[in-house]
Amino acid sequence: MIRTDFSRSFLRMGYDVSEVLTFLADVERTLTGEETDPEKVVTAQKALDVEFSVKLRGFNDEEVDAEIDRLIEMLRDAERRRAVRRESSAGSDVHAATLPAAEPTTVSSEYADFGTPEAVDQILRSMTQEKEQS
Repeated sequence: MIRTDFSRSFLRMGYDVSEVLTFLADVERTLTGEETDPEKVVTAQKALDVEFSVKLRGFNDEEVDAEIDRLIEMLRDAERRRAVRRESSAGSDVHAATLPAAEPTTVSSEYADFGTPEAVDQILRSMTQEKEQS
């Protein structure tokens, strides 16, 4: 789902490997819905603001930055879907008693509902396609 195989140079400085891997694991838990604690959920803003220590033999910073940019878009999309669900559930509570039961509908989006196995499958498929194209 999330790229973790960044190149490293033994003679160059790069992002601290353990810090990057820990952050990416946090992002993955957020995107799969495993992390629900608001303090630990990685938002798009947190991903924008993240800073890693620089060490000898660290991960290539350009590769890591490109992956984080891709993940920021995924996090923004997930945040938009959560906001829409919150708004629609808040609005439905007010009028639930007066509205007739609605037929189930499917929402068309790039990924299925955030945190579901279907969403994970779709994300993995898109990542595989991206990797095959590069």
